[in-house]
Amino acid sequence: MISIVDFTNRLLTLTFDLICWPFMALPPIWAMTVISLASGIAMVWVFGKISDQASIKTLRERIRGNLIGVRLFQSDLSVSMRLQRCIFTDTMRYMKHALIPMVILSVPVLLIMSQLNLRFAVLPATPGEQILVKAFVRDAQLLDRTVRLETKPAVTIETPGVRIPLTREVTWRVRAQRAGQHEIIVHIGEQTLESHLIAGDRWGPVPQRRTGRGAIDTLLYPGAPPIPTNHNIEAVEIGYQTLKLRIFGWTIHWLVAFLALSIVFGFAFKGLIGVEV
Repeated sequence: MISIVDFTNRLLTLTFDLICWPFMALPPIWAMTVISLASGIAMVWVFGKISDQASIKTLRERIRGNLIGVRLFQSDLSVSMRLQRCIFTDTMRYMKHALIPMVILSVPVLLIMSQLNLRFAVLPATPGEQILVKAFVRDAQLLDRTVRLETKPAVTIETPGVRIPLTREVTWRVRAQRAGQHEIIVHIGEQTLESHLIAGDRWGPVPQRRTGRGAIDTLLYPGAPPIPTNHNIEAVEIGYQTLKLRIFGWTIHWLVAFLALSIVFGFAFKGLIGVEV
């Protein structure tokens, strides 16, 4: 299962690299807007193909008509209550028709969000910036072994490893001296594990975690190959700074930006593609 997820991640990462490439010289909000536009339209189109559009349209028109009826007969309590009961019943039926398509759509949405997390969650380390590297072992007893970090000359290790048995981790503070993709190697006993520290002044794909915690974690953190399950290291994390998207002077989290923009674009174009939502 993990190999299938990793293969899917590699294909999607290449695809999103190509999508984002024309916008690399621009602020990241431009790439986010284009991806949200395409995602919103695609999701609405798919929703139209896998949902019962005729029933949804009928229910929406009936709910709209009953809402008007409530306004017209608000002085007649019995009629108003009956209409509200019909509205509630039709709303439940509408949600039933929409539930299965939304569950199906959650799969591609999760794949898209994992790729967005790779690109819009954090920034590369600035040359000269102090940054934390954490290695998590599968069993706290493994911390009794020799655990050390090896880096290339472009990365300076500034502190010895700090062991925290409660969270099964060893943490180092390092500093990248120049921009680029720098190899870091964690040694535990006779085993080694390679990862990469990204430094620079431009946004782009920045793997925060190389993981061996199963298929779900592999799916959520693309950009680095999964750690074999027989390795003593469970994960390696690098504590990059958070990327801040700015829209009209406001700072916004990438997830909020994606959900808001894709919903707005989806509803804006649903009439053009003839879909009832």
